Order: sequence, then C-alpha cells, then structure tokens
Amino acid sequence: MKALTFAVLAWIALAGTGFARIGDDEKQIEATYGKPGKDLGTHWDVHELGYMSGGFMILVDFVNGISQREGFANPDTSPLSPQSVEDILRMSAPEGTSWKKGPASGDDRSWTRSDNKVIAMFPALRKFVFVQDVNFVQPKQ
Repeated sequence: MKALTFAVLAWIALAGTGFARIGDDEKQIEATYGKPGKDLGTHWDVHELGYMSGGFMILVDFVNGISQREGFANPDTSPLSPQSVEDILRMSAPEGTSWKKGPASGDDRSWTRSDNKVIAMFPALRKFVFVQDVNFVQPKQ
C-alpha cells in the first residue's frame, strides 16, 4: 500500500511539472522534454523542433529562441482522449492560472488561460492540441 501511495504522489508531482510552458526558452524546453528528436527547420522566423515526452509527440515553434506554440499528439496519431486533453491543459498552466472554455467553432474547441496570454485549440480531428501565445501567427509557407 505504501508503494502505491508513493507512486501516486510521485506521478502527481511529475504531472505538475512535466510540460514546458509557452514563453520558456530552448534550454528550459530541453530541460523538460529532453533533446529534440527532430529539427524541422526554420520557416521565416519560426524554428520548429520535435520532441517525445510524457507519452506525446510535441512540436515546439520557437520565435527568437522562445516557445510560442506547442502542439501535442499521440505518437501513433490516434485521437487524443478527453483525459489527455485535460492533462495537457493542466500541465500548460503555471501555478495560479486556469483555463476557461472559449467559443466553439463547429466541433473545434478552444480555451483561454486566465492570464489571457495563452490560448489552446483542439481541432475537430481530435488528433492534436495546440497551446500558443495569443499573439503567435503561423507563418505562411
């Protein structure tokens, strides 16, 4: 029973710190996710790096070395479970912040963090969640 209690407490502690956050620099992201597994190059002023961490594939878009957008997906590209989405949102919120549901567009879902600095989007495909700075603009290819 003690082992189970310890395992649950350890998981809770790791869950709270398991994800990097928007606004972290490349060293902070690497400290959280480990070394990037794939460098997807630079498009305009956005440098894209891919990571594997916490059971997710994670694509981080850096602008001037700062994380501006993070996309989370299952490694097998299967749809994310509602619990996975909740976990991603919880771990993408610094202490003292929370998420509030934003307007839905069809089957797409969105949230705004309580500090109004970050938004999250869960498109209808249900295969990925994007968490990004409210001012981030995806460069046109």
